[in-house]
Amino acid sequence: MEKMIQGMMKRFPLFIGMGFMIVMLAVIIGAVNTANTASYYAVDKITREASLEWAQVRAGVESTLIWLPYFKFLGVAMILAGITMAVGLIGLSLQNLGKEVMASVPESARVPIPPKPVSAHLMRLFMMMGMMIIIIGFIVSLVVAGTASVVFSNPVTTIDAALPGSEILNGLAQIHSAEAWLEAFKFVGIASFFLGIINGLGAIIYALRYQQNAIPQVVDNLPTAEDPTELRKAA
Repeated sequence: MEKMIQGMMKRFPLFIGMGFMIVMLAVIIGAVNTANTASYYAVDKITREASLEWAQVRAGVESTLIWLPYFKFLGVAMILAGITMAVGLIGLSLQNLGKEVMASVPESARVPIPPKPVSAHLMRLFMMMGMMIIIIGFIVSLVVAGTASVVFSNPVTTIDAALPGSEILNGLAQIHSAEAWLEAFKFVGIASFFLGIINGLGAIIYALRYQQNAIPQVVDNLPTAEDPTELRKAA
């Protein structure tokens, strides 16, 4: 499991590249949706609110406005995941370097290598939690966008005339209630990524402090020329 995680961490450029592509694709989709929005509001109010054809255009605009922000956040999340992996990879490299250094010095001069800090485990936990939150938010946004597409495909006059308990009003209630909690939910995911990065940096600081304290101890414990036994062991 550990080797699989370490192998995935080495692919951090792929995550960053995919995240950037998703963000750029979202920009293109947003530009197309902007054009559709402009076309919709270029028509006089009476015509667009009574027309089934323009209702279909509005349905596409409204549904895109719901899922597109979470698609963008998915791209940002992949970029942050790549950054977190890169930070974790630096910490792992420092840990392996410490092991190699200790293996190359005489046994009497070696300093015990401490276990992996809690911050290293928290880094992975927060990164995975953040990615899961963003993915869940994106999936929910797609479901809500589907509901919006059905509701707003009706002309505005039909929506305004809907009676309490109708499918149209129930759909509107579901849309607005979901938007209320999804808005905060996505920021929880992004915050989780930042917590992961902070813990990754903490693990790096932990490794650097260990090396700062361990190197002088190793130097002090190295065998001298007057100690041929230790020199033979070192050789």
